[in-house]
Amino acid sequence: MTAFICTACGTQYPPSDAPPDACLICTDERQFVPASGQSWTTLERLRSAHSNKFRRLAAGLTTIETTPAFGIGQRAILARTPAGNVLWDCVALIDDATVDLLKGLGVVVGIAISHPHYYTTMVGVEPRARGSADPPACG
Repeated sequence: MTAFICTACGTQYPPSDAPPDACLICTDERQFVPASGQSWTTLERLRSAHSNKFRRLAAGLTTIETTPAFGIGQRAILARTPAGNVLWDCVALIDDATVDLLKGLGVVVGIAISHPHYYTTMVGVEPRARGSADPPACG
């Protein structure tokens, strides 16, 4: 079974044999379904066509952005503090380089999200940021 990811917003769904009929986030009136229609990818396909770019904004602040842009172009900000690191928002792409960077910069003690579609990526990145091998099924 595959955990499908909506290409419009980056929401990952629980593993299934087929993609969902519709993305619950994109069918909300505050979001949209692209004119081309609903489409899906997987984490494996996302990893093969995209990568994450890390940029230092200021001392203790690093952005993580997926290139080329994916979903709504979301980006995460890693805030490093003496009490531990905090991720503000998440990206849909969870790859080894991102996990290595997060682990190398210290323990992630919390993740704050600003939009509901970030929740599914938070569920996937949080265990790996803390040292677990692979993300669990998201949903």
